Amino acid sequence: MIKSIFAFFSLMVFLLVNAISGCCFSLEDDSTVFSEMPENKVIMVVADYLSIEDLYKMKFMGNLIEVSNCALMNNRQTGKASPRKSKLIIGSGKRLELKGKDINIEKIKEDNNNSGYLEYIGYLGDDIRNNGGTVCYLGNADTEEQDRSSVLIAIDSKGTVDYSRTEGILLKDQLFPYGTRTDYKKLAELYKQYLPASSLMVIETGDMERLESFRGSMSKGAYESCKSAIIGHIDSFMKEIADYDGSKTIIFISTYPSREASAGNNKLTPVVIHEAEAGGLLYSENTRREGIILNTDLADYILVKLGYAKVSAIKEAVKVDPGEILVSMNRNIVRTSLLRAPVLTSYAVMVIITLVMFLLATLFFRSRNRGFMERACSFFAYTMLSYPISLLYIKTSYREISLPVYMIFTIAASAMLSLILQSILKDKIKVIFSICTLLIAGLTIDIIAGSPLIKQSVLGYDPIIGARFYGIGNEYAGVFAGCSLMAAGCLMELMGKKPKGAVVAFYFLNCAAILGLTFMGANFGGALAAAVGYVLAYFLIYGIKFNKRNVSFGLMILASAVALLMISDSIGLTSPSHMGRLIKDAGNNGLAVVVSTIQRKISMNLRLIRYTIWTKVLISIIIIIAFMFFRPGKQLQSLFERYSYLRYSWISIAVLSITGFAVNDSGIVVAATAMIYMAFTMLIMSMGERIES
Repeated sequence: MIKSIFAFFSLMVFLLVNAISGCCFSLEDDSTVFSEMPENKVIMVVADYLSIEDLYKMKFMGNLIEVSNCALMNNRQTGKASPRKSKLIIGSGKRLELKGKDINIEKIKEDNNNSGYLEYIGYLGDDIRNNGGTVCYLGNADTEEQDRSSVLIAIDSKGTVDYSRTEGILLKDQLFPYGTRTDYKKLAELYKQYLPASSLMVIETGDMERLESFRGSMSKGAYESCKSAIIGHIDSFMKEIADYDGSKTIIFISTYPSREASAGNNKLTPVVIHEAEAGGLLYSENTRREGIILNTDLADYILVKLGYAKVSAIKEAVKVDPGEILVSMNRNIVRTSLLRAPVLTSYAVMVIITLVMFLLATLFFRSRNRGFMERACSFFAYTMLSYPISLLYIKTSYREISLPVYMIFTIAASAMLSLILQSILKDKIKVIFSICTLLIAGLTIDIIAGSPLIKQSVLGYDPIIGARFYGIGNEYAGVFAGCSLMAAGCLMELMGKKPKGAVVAFYFLNCAAILGLTFMGANFGGALAAAVGYVLAYFLIYGIKFNKRNVSFGLMILASAVALLMISDSIGLTSPSHMGRLIKDAGNNGLAVVVSTIQRKISMNLRLIRYTIWTKVLISIIIIIAFMFFRPGKQLQSLFERYSYLRYSWISIAVLSITGFAVNDSGIVVAATAMIYMAFTMLIMSMGERIES
């Protein structure tokens, strides 16, 4: 009797401890036998810290990729990134917060109390349970501390799963970190045992997690030896999983990159989806790029595979040799990402140096050497204006080209173009117009073609950062907006008159559409800023008075354009962009989502102001232009009087930049890149003005 009472209370304590920890597991019972078999099954095998290249070191997985749907996953998170948070995001389908190592469900809810996504905690587990399915979690990544973090993918909103086995699956092995490794034979037996009753099964392989946490205590050779052994074990385990009978979807996923991969910007991790069909690439409505998905995309995709949902952001595109495509794509992405910061920093520094040099030459050169100084300074200015053309057309994906060689090559190409235009056209306005036209035409054609050049340009966007995957990035958005206004001003100066209003309105409307439409540039903030500049330029060109009636009409045009874009975006008339998804999110989850998004974007802009090199470019431009208003005497006033159409463009770009700074989460970038075209054009024209004054 006493033994029975003791056993009863022991069982109650065990269940209570598991409930408090946030994950209620079933009893560890190897003899459990399940008779019912859910119709659809998803088996997710988690092996963190592996790259797409690592999968090709595995014999079976290397072959499996070619007959599977696969992708690179962006692991973007809010706040400080961690593998645990990545898994929580995968299971919820939203970028939730997870602070510290505690995975207690109540602590997770507390961390996300103000996020607007509180109800999505346990989203995947809840939906499976509500549809009559079951969730199973097997394995662990225990070190000296308990680690079952992959359960965050599978839990429901109460922090529970239906079945679990986390104990008795490790072997003693002194050759591995912490003297233990996963018993893959035991894990395979548990897989076969629990498969009949499982709709979703999440399997934690664990060894790579143990190896990564122990890395600081190992030599590089020992680390590589252990890693090689681990991926061999995982490969054999995956073969047994795939060969076992039963209709199922197998997902092999690395949810987070290793420290070594992160240091080399190789941060996109592989996802392999294997079914009894031909292979291909996965893509997402959120990335619109074959071979790249988000960590927030997977939850709904799993529900679709289970038959519990009809719609997912993830789509499948049939491709031959998808794995090889991914390896090549990843190499190019990493290469562009590595070059991005140093190239943009170098360009920004060159812009600042050229601006200062130009200003000094404008102020102090003497008449006897004015011809040489004017040509030399103009040549440097043209080179800076045309540099984005080189960055658009010269790919970063050539592995053999080092950073210095790439910089020399792109600068030389820009200098050569500038020299040719300067020699042939001679007229400064014609040269500026040609550079702006080449940029506008190149960007427009590329955007219409799906942005293949922008994707591989350092002035484009970085899928690893994950702020944008399609359309036109903030750097090129500023370039496009500034160039489009300068080209209009230059053309009118060359014509000596203004075209019909309908022609100019059509041109500005098309430029705004290229920037803003979701199936083209899809840059809402850049398009809004440009539209303000275009409306202002139209008012100035045609002498429309800034009275209450006309200003109200102009604002109404802007508001109508914004409303139409937002409506078409949110109801799905075109592919949804960030704005469309935000509107839908707000409709589903309330204004807290909007507030959270605005706070995040303001925080990002403030952070960029502090750290980006573009802040120094913008400040330099403002200081130089302000200085020119006072010295030499009335120089800009004379310049404005002589070139009225250029004046309209300069004023419109300045207002565009202010607007872009205010409405875009990377507004400092849009403002600085647009102002480059205003500043250099003013300096080029002011040098001639100084000669004649």
